[in-house]
Amino acid sequence: MKYADCNCTYVENYNPRTYTFTGFCTVTGRQVSVTVKAEELNAYRRGALLQDAFISLDADDREFLLTGVSKDGWSELFGEDS
Repeated sequence: MKYADCNCTYVENYNPRTYTFTGFCTVTGRQVSVTVKAEELNAYRRGALLQDAFISLDADDREFLLTGVSKDGWSELFGEDS
């Protein structure tokens, strides 16, 4: 979660236990929020690969956490079919 750790703020939620990371897409400049389950974040922090830890997230949300590029940003860079 290189982008999220350095460029997003987060809010810890308690019922259910989740973390909501909020930052800006590096392409569009629009605000994006991604909510992750606490147990998945803990698995990632313990060394699981991003795609293995965040099983409840889709690829677009994982991409934002890693690189800061949102789904809209990806489409802007590479077109709708990518």
